Amino acid sequence: MGSSAPLAQAADTPMPYYTAAQALQSLYGQHLPARAAAFTQAANAQDQALASFCAGPAAAAKTAAAELRGQWQRSHTAWLQLSTPSVGPLVERRSLRQIDFTPIRTALITRAVKKGPQSAADMELVGTPAKGFGALDWLLSQGLQPASPECAFALQVAKAISAEAQSLQAAFEPLRSKTWSVEGSESEPDDAASPGAKETGAAIEEWVNQWLGGLERLRWAQMEKPVKVVEGSNKAPAFARIAMADNWREWQTQWQALHAQALLTPAQRQQPPVPGKDLISIEALLLSKGHIALAQRWREAIGVVDAAMPAPGKAPAKEGAQANTEILALATKLKGITALYQAEVAPALDIPLGFSDSDGD
Repeated sequence: MGSSAPLAQAADTPMPYYTAAQALQSLYGQHLPARAAAFTQAANAQDQALASFCAGPAAAAKTAAAELRGQWQRSHTAWLQLSTPSVGPLVERRSLRQIDFTPIRTALITRAVKKGPQSAADMELVGTPAKGFGALDWLLSQGLQPASPECAFALQVAKAISAEAQSLQAAFEPLRSKTWSVEGSESEPDDAASPGAKETGAAIEEWVNQWLGGLERLRWAQMEKPVKVVEGSNKAPAFARIAMADNWREWQTQWQALHAQALLTPAQRQQPPVPGKDLISIEALLLSKGHIALAQRWREAIGVVDAAMPAPGKAPAKEGAQANTEILALATKLKGITALYQAEVAPALDIPLGFSDSDGD
């Protein structure tokens, strides 16, 4: 991705002071509702594409299947852009567990296909490891055919994803106009803060913690752990997605989403973000609190991963042990961000770090 500004300067213009309420107003007022709407649109398109495919002629299945894979990728990317990191309604609804549980269980998918669920109520009885994006990925990789039990089940899976997307959009929409307390919780003890201040404090604490949870899910659960588990054996790592290119696309998308909340954009380095309109990043908060040197080191740490992460749409050609070595090297760079975040960034923001629900169990 590459860093967008010279690392020698913290910002081209001074940052105003941003409150927790202003950061939340920007996150929930614009950023997340827009991404929720985009996910709904992509999920609905995936639903419609599968319905047409399953009802279509077998003779056109090969061409249609390629188009279906592209639609799955677009829908999945929109989901990752919304859910990285998971906050607010995503946590409350346990959406990550419901529609993107990993690893999948192919035996459970096969069993669910045989049961032939016909409705949303029937799908409630299907275990989460047999549903969601992982199940669709596997079904598509098996050579999905129109008018088959597998296609009928895939359509029910897609409908469940689009239903969750619509529910999330509905949950995020009222937050566009929510008024967050201007007090924040940073200097108010819990017993002295108003209910509004406590709510603001809990929400900003959740965001700071879940950003780290999203980073660690990417670094450990999705990249490092699958490689470490098979070290010393002849087994291939069990990454979340069937095709290696889709794993890289997922990692790149998650990194982009985390990056957007971590650093100022090039334009914001000239004109500071406007609360309620522009996303107020972690870097902006650090600068607004006067942590100039720390913000510089934060930007440099992010830049190290930017330089190592392949550009969107590109995946390393290496395979086997070479690929695993490259993945572990990238995970190590991500760990450098984790260490800085835990030791200095979160304390500078006056936010305690605790258990994260980001992994979705």
